[in-house]
Formats: sequence, C-alpha cells, structure tokens
Amino acid sequence: MSMLPAHEAPFQWLQALEQYIKKHARGLPRQEAVREIWRGIAFRMGKVYLVAALSEVQEVLVCPPILAKVPGAKPWIRGIANVRGQLRPVVDLQACLGGGMTLVEGQTRLLIINQSGVSSGILVDEVLGIKHFPEENRKKLNNSVDLPHMASQFARAVFQYEDSNWVVFDLLALSKSRLFLDAAL
Repeated sequence: MSMLPAHEAPFQWLQALEQYIKKHARGLPRQEAVREIWRGIAFRMGKVYLVAALSEVQEVLVCPPILAKVPGAKPWIRGIANVRGQLRPVVDLQACLGGGMTLVEGQTRLLIINQSGVSSGILVDEVLGIKHFPEENRKKLNNSVDLPHMASQFARAVFQYEDSNWVVFDLLALSKSRLFLDAAL
C-alpha cells in the first residue's frame, strides 16, 4: 500500500486506507440461528433441583451460624439475620413447603429476596450457581417431576438439561402467598 503520508493528503490517505481494509478484511462470522437462553440461580431443596429467575434473587449468602429467634413465629421462620445492616427474616424453604427442617451445613445458603416489599432470606440446602438453559429445553410440568406437595403451586416449568430436571421455582409468587406471609403461630 503506497500512499502519501497522512499529513500531506489526509482525505486521499483515508480513502486509500478504506480501500485497503475492504480488500483485505475478513467477513464477520455468521450465526445461523439465535438461541434464546433463560438464566437462573440454581439451588437444591432436599433432593429436588430448582432454579429461580435471576431477577428474583438479590444475592446469595452463607447462612449465618447464629440467627436471632423470633418468638411466636412458625417453626420454619428460622430467625432474623442482619444482612448489611438490615434485619431480614430467614425462612426455611423446605419446612415452609411442608417438608423437614433444613440442616444448616457448610453448603447451606440464603437466597436474599426483596419481592413486593417482602425482604427476606430463603434458606436452601445448596446453591449451584447460575445456570443457562436453552428455551427449547423448557417443558411443561408433568408427573415425572417429584415435588413436595406445596412446592408444586410455585413450580412454573421444567428444564430438561444435562440428564436432570430443573424446576423453575417462582419466588415472587411464594413471597405473595398466604403460606409464606402467615408466619405467626
């Protein structure tokens, strides 16, 4: 590419540069089809694998070893936690939905939610990170998914992915439900 220096004939230099680039440029890679991807926070409640929409979870925290007990609350209200200066009730998801109490161990986590003015920590057995599911893997719920009875009212769909069923769990609907809001004995 032989041209005059840019400072002597800037416009001609830019034209020559453009022609050179067009002649030697490679095309952009083509994407045959755009795949829609659904993203969610994956977690485990007992033996069931669940995912909640990313927009429904503010953060994930290790469960504090000590929770302040709440007198007069149902047993599934495990206590109050101070999360960044805000007191939040800690709800044992499995117990709230009619299952056994969650054993607080090394992998136990809190899903911090703030839905419809309800700010709380949801205690789950384990958080498995952010999962990406192709929308074409979304299926309607059927009897092949073994959910605790009360959990099924918050299940919206199932993703079949990596030889597992991942149930889409609606934390927003849970936070608005009488089951969740009626925490007093």
